[in-house]
Amino acid sequence: MGHWVYELSGCPDSGDHQQIADDQEPGDVVLRKRPGNPSVVDGFVRESIDDIMMIARFRWVACGDPSAVASGVLQASELPPRTRCDARLMRAGSTLEPRGSA
Repeated sequence: MGHWVYELSGCPDSGDHQQIADDQEPGDVVLRKRPGNPSVVDGFVRESIDDIMMIARFRWVACGDPSAVASGVLQASELPPRTRCDARLMRAGSTLEPRGSA
């Protein structure tokens, strides 16, 4: 089995990025720590998934305090609060690359 590519787009401060993820199927939301500020996260909602190419596309929804962002992202994804286990927390940093540079 291969690795998933997460395409994260729309974040006003960091632009579009791709990240390689483990080989599990992506969840419906992603919470990504902000580079240089571990107390702030960006929240993304999955827009589409390509099972054949193993690409999951996520759009940016909110940033801020992790608890507030998680709630807002789940609301935007129309998931009930109990689905929090579907959220993926990704570490920002060297594994993130601007789209087109990977």
